[in-house]
Amino acid sequence: MLAKLKLVKTPKGIDSILMLSAILIIWIGNYSNLDLMLADRMFDSARGLFSARQDTLAGGFHFAMTGLAAALILLALWDAWRPLAWPASRRTALRVTALAALLVPASIYLLSSLSGTPCPGDLLRYGGSASYVRLLETASSNTAAMACLPATQACTAWWLLALPLFFLPRRPRLAMLAAGVTLLCGLAVGWQQQMQGTQFFSHTLWSAWIAAFLIYLLYGMCKADDALA
Repeated sequence: MLAKLKLVKTPKGIDSILMLSAILIIWIGNYSNLDLMLADRMFDSARGLFSARQDTLAGGFHFAMTGLAAALILLALWDAWRPLAWPASRRTALRVTALAALLVPASIYLLSSLSGTPCPGDLLRYGGSASYVRLLETASSNTAAMACLPATQACTAWWLLALPLFFLPRRPRLAMLAAGVTLLCGLAVGWQQQMQGTQFFSHTLWSAWIAAFLIYLLYGMCKADDALA
């Protein structure tokens, strides 16, 4: 165990980015009104509904993400049984992505169930019965049954942040580009959920941060396993 910990080296700047981004998300969720400002713009007060309350694409998207995750998990299991003729770095990326496909949604759902933070559509401000709760505030007794921090609706997609690992270590710039594109796609899915009143902007950011942090840990652990092999 000690040998493994010594072999886990911190990529330059990654831990700093995670720390600073966490501070920024805390500020957005607890000290700013950005969440409410965006939700107000998406809420149609005349009809009493959010602008995209009905979403016919959500079911198909979640089905596609679940199918892709299952395919990668099966491929990783096959690789564990009969190793693929891939470079070690790519096999590591496969294992990390498969683990992320399992652990990222499960972790987000677990944390959301413990937070007790209501969704925008459940708030008194938008026709519901729950009070608005900031990040560091304690939820009141009239909180809605469904909790939305971190955002669970799009969590089936955030494990895709592990896909850029397939370009490491030989193509770091391409990996960065893929990470940016994947992050933008995840934020776009989260934005669609915000238009339905099912999550705030900071909730989406927390889901992305949790996914990135888990992938960061998994990658370090799997690389250490490779080095010890």
